[in-house]
Amino acid sequence: MKKTVLVFVYGSLLKDEVNHYMMKNYPCLAENVWIYGRLFDARLEYPFLIIDDHKKVLGELYEVPVIDVPILDEFEDYNPIGTDNLYERKVVTVHKEDKTWEAFVYVCNQEEMLVNEIMEDSWRAFRNKPISHS
Repeated sequence: MKKTVLVFVYGSLLKDEVNHYMMKNYPCLAENVWIYGRLFDARLEYPFLIIDDHKKVLGELYEVPVIDVPILDEFEDYNPIGTDNLYERKVVTVHKEDKTWEAFVYVCNQEEMLVNEIMEDSWRAFRNKPISHS
């Protein structure tokens, strides 16, 4: 049985973001990796993601012990036997140049949260963009 799994993070779990403390003890295998998806701003400290074949979302790839996956599930409000989860845990292909990995990612399961699409390809780019005063 596998002792570790890969997890793609794209929002508040990224390095230097508010919830990175959840990932800091796990090895970051790759930065500036991407999956196909779209981000949405929930006006919170974190974004929502949906899978989409036409856009890329940048993030980081971590190696997490299987025994710790339930901790991440709870943090992401995901219950494997639940139906009203805020997020669902999916397996996606993570890309970097000529390399790919299969990894878990947490995607939004509450359609009503998908209101304000983020046009940037990363949570950091969105959070660091200048504010328009028009």
